[in-house]
Amino acid sequence: MSFLKNKKIVVIAFVSLFVVITGFKFLNDKFVIGMQHPESAYFNGRYIFVSNIGSSPTSKNRDGFITKLDRYGNILEYKFLDNLQAPKGIWVSGKFMYIADLDRVCTANIDTKSMKCISIKGSEFLNDIIYFNKKIYVTDTMTNNVYVIDGKKVAVFFHKSDFSPNGIAFSKTLNAFVVVSFNKPVVNIISLSGKLIKSVYLKGFSGFDGLVIKNGVVFISDYRSGKILKTNLTFKKVYVIKEFKTPAADIFVYGNKLIAPLLEAGKVYIGDIKQ
Repeated sequence: MSFLKNKKIVVIAFVSLFVVITGFKFLNDKFVIGMQHPESAYFNGRYIFVSNIGSSPTSKNRDGFITKLDRYGNILEYKFLDNLQAPKGIWVSGKFMYIADLDRVCTANIDTKSMKCISIKGSEFLNDIIYFNKKIYVTDTMTNNVYVIDGKKVAVFFHKSDFSPNGIAFSKTLNAFVVVSFNKPVVNIISLSGKLIKSVYLKGFSGFDGLVIKNGVVFISDYRSGKILKTNLTFKKVYVIKEFKTPAADIFVYGNKLIAPLLEAGKVYIGDIKQ
């Protein structure tokens, strides 16, 4: 009996040790539930921020908000920033968060939570956003525009008919912007002066949302199929590295981790990917 008792203690100790050793995997490979149409995610090295559209992607009813999580996906502040219209793309640089909020771009201080917004006349569905070279670039899926904001000055940076621009990123290798289309599987490469360099059609997919470029590796979310794609800057070979079977929106990749807002499922995936 004493042997069995001791054996039981050893088993319990082993299981406990296993949980401690693999705890990070358990914490990271998870779904964060309870979101309200999560659209975009951003990890600034300390916190994960998630934009929640709220009840409608086109309504100005101000029920949109930003959720703040720790690096393991534990919710720290469910409504870290609120009173937003229908926030989609977010980008963090230093202490500032840039938010694409339907027909305006908001800049929030993540330390003080103070926020100021600039309306973009003529815009209808501001989507993804990046901060590059002290300027803000934001796509508008409805008007086929990519806008640039320089201080208080707003201008159309790029326009192409039937483009429906969504995810945007900058490639140091190409020294150009890469923008994906929402309504068709097209990738557009745009020069720093706002000229189209080339368009690439990725056969077999539906239409794109999120876009991340890390060290020449390109990650794209095929929104309707929920597939996460991996390719390079030639876009000649495309691999499916994850499939959610529910729409996947504006993804974020860091290290070997993927953060994927699953908009219609109301949850966010945080887990490992093979690169």
